[in-house]
Amino acid sequence: MPSRPALAFLAATLLGTSIPAPATAETQRWIAEAGKSRVGFDAFHSLGNFSVSSETPTADFEADIADLKQPVKGSLSVPVATLRSGKTGRDKDIRSALDAEHHPEIRYRIEKLDSSFPSLAENNDVLLAVHGVLSMHGVERPVTFAGRIRLRQGTLWVRGESFIRPREFGVPLLRHWLLSIKDSVLATFDLVLSKAQ
Repeated sequence: MPSRPALAFLAATLLGTSIPAPATAETQRWIAEAGKSRVGFDAFHSLGNFSVSSETPTADFEADIADLKQPVKGSLSVPVATLRSGKTGRDKDIRSALDAEHHPEIRYRIEKLDSSFPSLAENNDVLLAVHGVLSMHGVERPVTFAGRIRLRQGTLWVRGESFIRPREFGVPLLRHWLLSIKDSVLATFDLVLSKAQ
C-alpha cells in the first residue's frame, strides 16, 4: 500500500495542484566595517561623568534580514588596550582594572534576537532586544541590550545599550578624588555591518 506522502503527492498531481517547496532561509554573514564602528562605556561620577570607547571593534554575525525570527548568531569583541577616555592616566587605570594583561578582550556572544518587525526594509528602523552573554575580566554573565537596526544602502546599522555593573564581573570601581564612580555603567555599541565577501 502506498505511503501517506506518496498518496498526498498523487492526490496533488491528479487535482492539478502543486506541493509548496519548503521555505529556505537566506542567512548571510555580516562583519563590522573598519573605521565606522564603535563600542563604549559611559561612567557616572559625582565630580563629572566620562566615556571610554574603542573605534576598532570586530563583529561577525549571521542573520536572515528578510526573516528576523530565524535564529541569529554572532559575536562582538573589543581589545581592552584600544579603549580610550581622553586621559592617559585614566586609560591606564581602566586597563589595570580590567586586567588587560590576562583578559585582553571584552566579548559579547548573541544567543537570541527579539525584533519589533519580522524583516528589514530600506531606511526603516526595527527595534531590538539582543540577548546574549558578555565576557569581561574572565567572567561571563547574561546581558540584554535594547537597540535598533536599519538597512541602509546594502549595509546594516545596529545600535544598542545596556546598563551593567562592573563589580558583577569582578572589575573594581575606578576612584577619583577618593570617590568611586557609580555602580552601573552604560555599555553601548554602534556598528556598521557589511556583507562578508
